[in-house]
Amino acid sequence: LNNYISAIGYGKDDAKSKENFEHWWPADLHVMAKDIVRFHAVYWPAFLMAAGLPLPKKLLVHGYVLVDEKKMSKSLGNAVDPHQLAEWYGAESVRYYLVRQMAVTQDGHFSLQDLEGRIGADLSNNLGNLLNRTLTLAINNGLETVAPVKTLEASSAALKEKCEEGFRSYWEGMNHSQYHIALADLWTFISQVNAFFHEQKPWAVAKENKELFAEIISSVCHSLYSIALMLWPIMPKKMEELLKCLGHEFDKAKNYDEELRKNMWNKTFVLKKTDKPLFPRHESHVEVDESESGDAQKKSAKASKTSKTTSVETISIKDVAKVELLVGTITSCEPLSGSDKLYKMSVDLGKRGERTILAGVAKFFKPDELIGKQGVVVANLVPRKMMGTESQGMMLFAKDDQGNFELTTVTSRGAVAGGVVNGTRLS
Repeated sequence: LNNYISAIGYGKDDAKSKENFEHWWPADLHVMAKDIVRFHAVYWPAFLMAAGLPLPKKLLVHGYVLVDEKKMSKSLGNAVDPHQLAEWYGAESVRYYLVRQMAVTQDGHFSLQDLEGRIGADLSNNLGNLLNRTLTLAINNGLETVAPVKTLEASSAALKEKCEEGFRSYWEGMNHSQYHIALADLWTFISQVNAFFHEQKPWAVAKENKELFAEIISSVCHSLYSIALMLWPIMPKKMEELLKCLGHEFDKAKNYDEELRKNMWNKTFVLKKTDKPLFPRHESHVEVDESESGDAQKKSAKASKTSKTTSVETISIKDVAKVELLVGTITSCEPLSGSDKLYKMSVDLGKRGERTILAGVAKFFKPDELIGKQGVVVANLVPRKMMGTESQGMMLFAKDDQGNFELTTVTSRGAVAGGVVNGTRLS
């Protein structure tokens, strides 16, 4: 215990050691695991008081990382090699997953499936795609230098306000060590930027109104700039790459906290595409992890055998024609009260209006991962009441052999970033 203070100069008579100790002690935050809290919250403070020394200002007691409901440990043989994870997915992506997925003051469950899902949904799809399609669309339309806009349209001004609100929520969560909440709030803003991009249809505006097109791109670039600054403590290298794509360098001596607080959208961006995606798709290693278990191998073999012998019931073209599949955008998504599986979503079906649709995907997505996304709806399904709420259709999701879910979506031919008009029927 005494190493906490002796390592920073306590007990030494030279002036440098004394200066060092006065600078670092008392600790602003003392971090420990819950199994040693008695030593650090009872005995250690008693020793310090007996020595007439100030106590740490705050304790942060973290939980365990669990695998299959058990504490991860070498003795149980369920430990995961962090070097292997870093090799497979990148150290910064793994760090993001751990901070986003697990409440620091509670036990957190780890699985490769969750890790890959979080990297794919949050980093590759939500943030990485937003950057890529913004750069591609702007550069392809001759807009490499993006100047600030003096007077913003209402939609851009609303996004600017959301950016400021997003930083305040993020700052609040980070300063109370609620990192998972801070990142969830940040990803809400990222989803709002994606929704703004989708609603403004810059791929169409570029052909009709160059000035408005430049404003849309500027608004997204300012949002990405703020997102990069907020994410930098967790993913410094990746966020510096993102900033370089916008023509900016990260300066460690700069007070970015003050800059984010003022939220001045007055920057010029010089856009540059990267040779590879900011968050490239990684090969899945879920099967590699499961193959270490004999039971898992047997189940996998059994499932494989079953899939080869199971017959498929066929239907006629008339049956297919009865199903009305419409394209719709998820405008809101929230947990359904009283259920831990269902989300209540509002889906914009264009001329067909807004629908309330329930989906049992709460275990696989955060609400902000779905808001603003365009999907496919079975629109002529008989309404069904669940938990007191009527579901007016079915949103389609794809599920692979590992149990991963993805929203079924559509893209328009030749469009860099756009979607299909809401209400369009699939045929």
